[in-house]
Amino acid sequence: MLLTFQDRLRIPWRGGAKQITLDNVVTLAILIGTLLLTAVHFYLCLVIMLLLPLVLLYLKRLFGTIHPKTKFFTIWFFGSCVYLVALFELAVPLLEILPQENVGFVVLMTLAFLCLLKAKQRAVLNHLSALPADMNGVESGKGSKEHIVLFSDRDDSDDGATDSDSGRLACQLCRKYVPPRTYHCKVCSSCVLRQDHHNVWLNCCIGKSNHRLYLAGCLFTLLALLVFANLALTAVCHPTPIFTLYGIIVMMPDDCTDIFFQYDIALCFTGSVYALIMASFIAIAVVKQICFISFGLSFSEWRRREHVKRRNCLWNWKAFCFGQ
Repeated sequence: MLLTFQDRLRIPWRGGAKQITLDNVVTLAILIGTLLLTAVHFYLCLVIMLLLPLVLLYLKRLFGTIHPKTKFFTIWFFGSCVYLVALFELAVPLLEILPQENVGFVVLMTLAFLCLLKAKQRAVLNHLSALPADMNGVESGKGSKEHIVLFSDRDDSDDGATDSDSGRLACQLCRKYVPPRTYHCKVCSSCVLRQDHHNVWLNCCIGKSNHRLYLAGCLFTLLALLVFANLALTAVCHPTPIFTLYGIIVMMPDDCTDIFFQYDIALCFTGSVYALIMASFIAIAVVKQICFISFGLSFSEWRRREHVKRRNCLWNWKAFCFGQ
């Protein structure tokens, strides 16, 4: 009966209905239950919001050891974004929010979803094709004079040149010839072209084909979360005007002392705190990406302490933007 229920649990999707597994349902139930619980009392909210990032970091480390291909974090991230959108449209007092502010938040969150989903779809383009048929001959020293080089012995310069004494570059784990700046991902079990890192929140590798979409998605998500937090807090707390931008009065919350006397108001406040926590971690990721791109490095190269030949900051950003 349980298998039948799991097989029939599907949602409509382009190209056919998508099956929802029970572990995805459990993840969403834990997420929604935790966020709803935070609005019960101030001290309960304080404890949960302090422990939640620590628990997620621990689970990230734990799943990285026992189940690295888990979809838990992907469901958690996209489920959090959908929860915040639903909270904004249903619980936040819309009478306190201008129509253009509501449209702006929805547009930012939609752009973030599109960029991140597209980055996840294009992740497979980072994976290199199968090894040519002469690999066995190369390994055994027959059929070719070129020998296999380890990743640690290669030249990762921008021009892609390799030392004539080193031969062609090859991965000895998945048996493929690889171009410069290619790294093997143990989670994806494949070589990834210009791999930056394996992202657990998207459950895919970030590389040459989806790096720009990933960074754009992070920026749009960061802006959407900050807009949500500002609009929700100023709607449920006593706002105070700060400045005017293009005819729109930008306000900040002033007094939030009586928010837990009404559950829906407290729900908006706790959602804003959760959005700020998410924005903090995404801001750290964005700053790291900006630094690595400016220096012409990927996170994988920095972690391996590999010295590569790069040019100035402007050239590095030009190469990143144009996918060179």
